[in-house]
Amino acid sequence: MSDKKLAGGKGKKSRVHRHLLRFLLFLIFLVLLISGTHLFFYLSPMPELDAFLKEQYSTRFYDRNGILLHIMPLEGGVRKEYRRLDEYPEYLQKKFIAEEDSHFYFHPGVDFLSIIRAAKQNKEAGKVVSGASTITMQLVRLIHPRSGDVSMRTKISEMFLAFKIEAKLSKKQILELYLNNIPFGNLADGVASAARTFYEKTPDQLSNDEIDVLSKIPRRPSEYAPPKSCDYETRCNHFILYAIRKLKEKYTIIPPEITLSIDCTLTEKSENLVQLQLSEHQNARIHNGAAFVINNKTGEIIVWCGDASFQNVHAGQIDGVLAKNQPGSSMKPLLYAHALENGFYPSSILPDIQMDFGTSGVYIPNNFNNRFNGPVSFRYSLASSLNVPAVFLLHEIGIDSYFSKLMDLGYVSLEKSRESLGLSLALGAGEVSLYEMVRAFSVFPNDGRLTNLSIEKKSGTEPIQEKKKIFESDTARVMCDILSDKSARAMGFGNAKVFDTAYPSIFKTGTSNQFQNIIALGATSEFTAGVWMGNHEGETVVKQTGSSIPARVVRSLLDNLSETYGAKPFLSPEKYEKKEICALSGMRPTSYCPAVIKEFVPKISRENADYEKSCTWHRKQNGSVVTLYPEQYRHWASNKNFYGTISSEGDRLQIVTPKNDSVFVLNPQMPEEVQRLHVMALGGKSVPITLFVDGDFYGTSDSLTWDVPLIRGSHVLTVTSGDEKYSVSYSVR
Repeated sequence: MSDKKLAGGKGKKSRVHRHLLRFLLFLIFLVLLISGTHLFFYLSPMPELDAFLKEQYSTRFYDRNGILLHIMPLEGGVRKEYRRLDEYPEYLQKKFIAEEDSHFYFHPGVDFLSIIRAAKQNKEAGKVVSGASTITMQLVRLIHPRSGDVSMRTKISEMFLAFKIEAKLSKKQILELYLNNIPFGNLADGVASAARTFYEKTPDQLSNDEIDVLSKIPRRPSEYAPPKSCDYETRCNHFILYAIRKLKEKYTIIPPEITLSIDCTLTEKSENLVQLQLSEHQNARIHNGAAFVINNKTGEIIVWCGDASFQNVHAGQIDGVLAKNQPGSSMKPLLYAHALENGFYPSSILPDIQMDFGTSGVYIPNNFNNRFNGPVSFRYSLASSLNVPAVFLLHEIGIDSYFSKLMDLGYVSLEKSRESLGLSLALGAGEVSLYEMVRAFSVFPNDGRLTNLSIEKKSGTEPIQEKKKIFESDTARVMCDILSDKSARAMGFGNAKVFDTAYPSIFKTGTSNQFQNIIALGATSEFTAGVWMGNHEGETVVKQTGSSIPARVVRSLLDNLSETYGAKPFLSPEKYEKKEICALSGMRPTSYCPAVIKEFVPKISRENADYEKSCTWHRKQNGSVVTLYPEQYRHWASNKNFYGTISSEGDRLQIVTPKNDSVFVLNPQMPEEVQRLHVMALGGKSVPITLFVDGDFYGTSDSLTWDVPLIRGSHVLTVTSGDEKYSVSYSVR
């Protein structure tokens, strides 16, 4: 072979090598360019994407048993549910990719081949017949919506943003974002919301035919969208509104799914129970009712019925669980519990007689039967909800002390009314919510501890949170014993069957505001329930002593819960034991005491306590046993034909009650027109004695007592006996 041929062959190989080298260098340059560009886009900030990734989705709310309650709408009423990509069927993913961007997995955000093809088709048709937007570019327009006319500059900007998204997110992340956010019209964004709106299904429940329809809707919603199928009717409306408010306080972005603590089925049952009672008593103008149940141990809210119906024409959208109303006697157990820790005992005897408590801010409440029962045990006073003993306790332990305890119990609604309540606080004159009442009442079955309430279902694996200790365990246990005592309740309520449960339970009821509010609270070891009934429109309820009306609903709820979860016996106090005491005096009985009962007394002896002293009320006199009442009970006893009258002929004429310049506060639990001031006189040269009210003749009395209507304003009472006269002034507010 000639040298020339050899040289020519070598030159050709050299040129090939040079071209190959140039091509390799070009590839390296291209790779470096693409990598550098990708790195540049990855590192460059994109605040619009960051903000988009943090946007709120429509939260799905489920009850504790997995029932879908509500899908939270976003601004403008749009619903946009989030689903992970793996929750979308594979066929659905492929179908949307085929319809919108067949080269999705092969381009860097912009499909140049599709752009060339679309340009050619549009030129041949003389109009726009094809687009070239990729899924990534459509996502760009969701993140950065167009405004005004679309210019070439706008399109180029969107391309660069698409490159940036592709640099920052994986293809799967991009597809997930797209499927969760693409608009379908009809206030539905994202495939999951579209599936629910048009078919009332979740994505995994869709048929292939339904997926085919959905994949076409984003192009022309008005043309391809089927009729709406889901109206998004909400269940447990009042609770959902409350839960959303609380979750917005807890989370910057509420999670896509929340399992709430509420039992939807039981809540709807409570709505029906409340409605039944409202229907039966509609002539009494009882138009609204609410029910609230909590789990004592976990603090989970189990039932939240803000009204019998959210659509109730009588202001049904007002949430009766949160509305503030006077609780009446339903708060008395808290006062009695506080008294047990401030010098009183379960064996203490309390006065249920006509009393005043000083000359300023005097409060003389009536009982519902307008009778006074004289000396009454601590147990019977509470169980039968007597009024005078409650005011007596508050007067003795102090308003400030009790008010501080109520703040510990979570009664924040009372904070602004501290100065105006006075002794009327003993009878529940302030306005509080059913939420506060039920939570506070739960301290008794909770061994004196107050639980933080939860709107979310507890997993069961979470550590038990420390509860706030409000009362000593023994105090709570004694209270449970009293509030579950059917015989003690009989004095005030008779043997009401509604309280006679087959399982251990406690109850307390209350009425207030001229019967505008009737309340019942009840609890087992596991749950505490409360029901309020009345009206939100301020109408006076036609008289219903009526706490048995809401009590029926409480009883039904506790029946249901006890059947499902059981109810354990309440614990017995450890530092108390039951001993015999005189039923009348509360002292250690003697052989002269006609009635002896067993009551809790401290195991550690207290020398000055009445239960440690032998009874001095019963003695043998002139061969028979007589009852010698202490001074404060003698006038009451004389009116009952008992031993111990203290009036006698020849005494100086005087008005014993009320004292001069007394100030009376009307009982907020009772209609004003039925409230009376018990006037008592002593002495006088002759009987009967005559009473004048504001100078007008009122009546004569041999027993020296009168019941005068309590009317707001300033008044003067005058009694006369022969030529004797005695006057006092008083006022009523």
